Amino acid sequence: MVGAGLLLLIAFIFVIDGHPLLIAVTALAIAPALYDLIRGTTASLSLNDTRIAWTSGSRHGEVPLDQIDIARLATTLDFSQRATLILKDGTKLRLPPESLPPGRVLDGECERRGISHRRSLFSF
Repeated sequence: MVGAGLLLLIAFIFVIDGHPLLIAVTALAIAPALYDLIRGTTASLSLNDTRIAWTSGSRHGEVPLDQIDIARLATTLDFSQRATLILKDGTKLRLPPESLPPGRVLDGECERRGISHRRSLFSF
């Protein structure tokens, strides 16, 4: 994605001779992704028989599976995935979206490990 954005920016500058405002808007749109690329930011989710752990840049966390009451999984209108773990003490933990697997992979893994979960489609 960053490569496509950079190619678009180069095309606006050299091929199309784009308006400076169009070039600035394109540069601002790809700046956060370029920053993450330069920093080498990674995101991951690990789920085994005893715990779920996640990392996204400097954010990370871990929860034993026996503390999870329910996992709320959602697909938003832009087709991105959201996951919130509701613990038995009532605490809500939102997992970083960039660490989630695509599609319904997490649904199947929750099912396999006996984690109660609920999926809602197109929530806000």
